[in-house]
Amino acid sequence: MRELKQSRAIATRESIIKEAARLFALKGYHETKLEEVFSRARVTTGAFFHHFKNKEELGFAVINAHMEKRRQDLDRIQKKMEASHLDADPLDRLMIRLDAIKEMVLQRKKNNGGCIIGNLSTTLSGTHDMFRRRLAACFDEMALEFKPYLDVAAKQCRPRSRIDTWALARYIVGVVEGSIMLARTGRNCRLMEQNFEFAKSHIKSLLSVSNRS
Repeated sequence: MRELKQSRAIATRESIIKEAARLFALKGYHETKLEEVFSRARVTTGAFFHHFKNKEELGFAVINAHMEKRRQDLDRIQKKMEASHLDADPLDRLMIRLDAIKEMVLQRKKNNGGCIIGNLSTTLSGTHDMFRRRLAACFDEMALEFKPYLDVAAKQCRPRSRIDTWALARYIVGVVEGSIMLARTGRNCRLMEQNFEFAKSHIKSLLSVSNRS
């Protein structure tokens, strides 16, 4: 009986987060009313406040859930892609990671509202410092996905050069997030694909074996 109650509680919490994420992506954080979340998740006011103190706590839960699902989706897609590239070096694996991001975006193309992290960054970074710091950490987490590949590639291919791999990783995140926004506003995924290819060429030119110092 206790386990049943716990599973129901988990399901309720997940439903609230899922519906809130949809509303935040579609309408924005400020424009979304808690009453809308209650209605979409089919929960009572009491049930909501059993799980969350306020809308702010819900916002952080939405961000955390999004980042976790993003990691899981990307790892799954990348693992599948790497199965046909068993001899991939670190630079190849970085390119595969970019391809995995592109594939994830294409799979989510039908979702309304766009990227929740990008949307919340635009609306909250200038008005809510705690959200700004958490969202900045999200972009840093994305950069950390690329940095290990860049570190090894730089050491192997440009051992005598001082390449700031952290700055390069953040540059990649900027290209990725900006390209996703361009693709959505222009309703043209080709824009994203072109920018990813430009970024790949740039990174390869910086780290290729032919450019060893």
